[in-house]
Formats: sequence, structure tokens, C-alpha cells
Amino acid sequence: MMKRRTFVHGLGAIAGSLCTQWFAFPLTLAAEPLPAPIIATDEVAHGTTLEELVALAEASSPNLRQAAADVEAARGKAYQAGLYPNPTLSGGGNQIVGNQSQYFGALSQEIVTKHKLRLDRAAACREVYQAEQIFVKTRFELLTTVRRSFVTALAAQRRTEVLTRLVEITGKSQQAAQRLQQAGEGTRSDSLLFEIELEKAELGLENNEARWQASRRQLVANMGLRDLTIERLVGNLKESMDGVAQQVLLDGYVPHNAAVQSAEHGVERNRFLLQRAIVQPFPNITVYSGYQYQIEPRLHNMAILQASVPLPLWNRNEGNIAAAQAEVNRAEATVEQVQNEIAKQMADAVGRYRIADQQAKRYADRIVPKAREGVKIMQEGFAQGQFDFLRLLQTQRALVEANLGYIDALETRWLAAADLAGLAQIEAFP
Repeated sequence: MMKRRTFVHGLGAIAGSLCTQWFAFPLTLAAEPLPAPIIATDEVAHGTTLEELVALAEASSPNLRQAAADVEAARGKAYQAGLYPNPTLSGGGNQIVGNQSQYFGALSQEIVTKHKLRLDRAAACREVYQAEQIFVKTRFELLTTVRRSFVTALAAQRRTEVLTRLVEITGKSQQAAQRLQQAGEGTRSDSLLFEIELEKAELGLENNEARWQASRRQLVANMGLRDLTIERLVGNLKESMDGVAQQVLLDGYVPHNAAVQSAEHGVERNRFLLQRAIVQPFPNITVYSGYQYQIEPRLHNMAILQASVPLPLWNRNEGNIAAAQAEVNRAEATVEQVQNEIAKQMADAVGRYRIADQQAKRYADRIVPKAREGVKIMQEGFAQGQFDFLRLLQTQRALVEANLGYIDALETRWLAAADLAGLAQIEAFP
């Protein structure tokens, strides 16, 4: 069962993991020794895993630090919003005229009515809840970005391995064609075809290596560690994403999304602000009391007591009440808008996932095996003189394209699954 986490981030340690390699290329002439195929193995490979990158990103992302600071700032404001006004201490002389002089000390306090401070704090607390949900949203946006960048770089790494193997095999084929031409058993046109194919393979490898370097730089930049160097990634593109896909229920996960919950807290906040605007015309009472001393001997000690109340005659806060009611309506509409947007994004990601999953399964079960079988038949026929170079070249090209198409489908499936995991806030991935 997948786990969903709402307010957690941490730091992980760098460690090695298993790497599975899974492409087979029996592409060579029968006259040449068969190269070692690239197949699934349990060989331990050293590199950086997705889990390690996620842990580093959580510890280093400036976006996440900003969101955490916003939470703390909101908590401070919420605490301040509920504090009672400070009393005022005053003193002096009402008159200074010899034995008629009067000196006093007094203390005044504003008494807040109609639970205004409670409403202020309640509204501010909803800002805290919103900030916390924004932190969750920011964190899962970070996780999604790192996951997507990781699989893009991993797919580029796999393509580099495939194209490197292709260059080796095409080079061997080109050398074999030259030897056959020199022996009088082949033609210059056959040799030129393999030379052109070798040039194209080398160009494809160079272009993909540039993409690989760029994808790794983008990965570390998205993590907030642009100076980090990653030599090799460890991951299995063939790993099943069914666990993520099965967890995503369009109607069930939308209300739990952090953006939706933040919008719902916004509705509650605006409702408290509306109540606050309604009670604003009710006046607070200021009480003033103190002691007065008079020099004249018969009236030394006197008490002072005074109260003041503003009268809400001209200003009853009607405009602010109307504006607060409009903000409530606006916040309620925002909730529906965010829910619809999340549902739309989920529907799009589900569609992309299903298409890519179907393509990946078709490549794995039918296209790649058939392309591999075709190369094997052509190799055997060419060795017996039944087929020419061109047909062998075509089957080799078909196998390469099948494997690269397989990588594309697996990458697309991972990307869609990463989007789904981010929208549904699924912690464990894949």
C-alpha cells in the first residue's frame, strides 16, 4: 500500500544500489565474432539513485526553505493577532498653583468586545493552515520535478548505452564490408551504405550525449544544488508503475490535494473575516482609573474614574462587510476552480500513462522480440549468402529503432506516473 505524507521532509544518505541493464543487440555480420549482448543482469552498479536525489533536494531546495519560513511567519502573526491591547500608564499635574496643585497617576485599558480578538486569531490560524498546505504543495512539486528530471536523465543515459553499442556494431559491420569489398566479394556501394550508417550512428550518439549532459545539469539545478556532479544514475526504467496508477482515484484524491485544502482554508478564513467585519461597529470600551493628590490639606486624596465609548453613528462598516461577503463568495468559487484544475491535470496524466503503458508493453512483448528475431534470421541468411547487406542493414536499423522507441515509451510512462504521484501526493515512488 502506498503511503501519503502531508508535512514531512528529511535528508538521506548516498549509497549504491542494483542496476539492471536490459537491451539486447545481436547486430553483426556472421563473419564477425558476436559481441556480448546487453541483457538484464544482477550486476551491482555504482551511481546515484532517485531516493538519494530526493533526500538531497529536500534538504537543499530554496523553494522548500521559503515555504517553511512562510509557515513560521504565519504562526507568528497568528499568535500576535490574539494578544490583548496593552494598558496605558499616564501621570502629571492637572493644575500647579501652590496649595491648590493637583498631581495624578492613572491607568487606562481598552476592553475589546464581541470576541474580536478571537475572530482575528481564528482568521490568522487559517492563514497558518494555508501556509502549511502550500508547504506540502511546494514539497510535492519539488518531488515531481526531481522525479521527472531523474527519469529524463536516466532515459538519456540508457539511450547513450544503446547508441554506444550501435556505433560498435555498425563499425564492425562497416569493417566487414570493407574486407569483403577488398576480397572481391562485395561492392563499393555496400561499403558506402555502412559508412553512412556509421556516420549517422556516431552523430546520434554525440547528440544524445549532449542531451544527457544537459539533463543532468537540469536535474541538479532543479534540486537546488547546481554545483553537484552526477556521474551515473541508477534506476530501472522497466519498473512497474501499476502501484502508483492504481492508487490514483480521480474523485477520491482531488479533495486531499494540498492546493484544494489550501483553498478550503481560504474559505474558512474569509468567513471569519466576514464575522469580524460584522462585529467591528460594536464599540470597544476604554476604562480610565487612577489616583490624584491635592496639596490643599482638606482634600489630599482623590480617585479618578472615566470610561469612553465611540458611537457608531456615521460609520457602521457597511462597505467592509459587503467586501468581506464578496471575498467569501470568491474563495468558495476558487475551491471549485482548483478542484476542476486538479481533476483536469489528473485526467490528462492518466491518459498519458495508459497510452505509454500500452506502448511499453507492446514494445516489450512483441515489437522488440520480433525485431531481434528478424536480425537473427538475417544474420544466418547473410552468412549463407541468401541476403545482401542492405536487408541486413534494414533489420539492424529496425532493432535499434525498436529499442529506442521502447525507451521513449518507458520514459513517457515514468513521467506520467510522476505527475500522478505528485497530484495525488503519493509518498512512495515508484
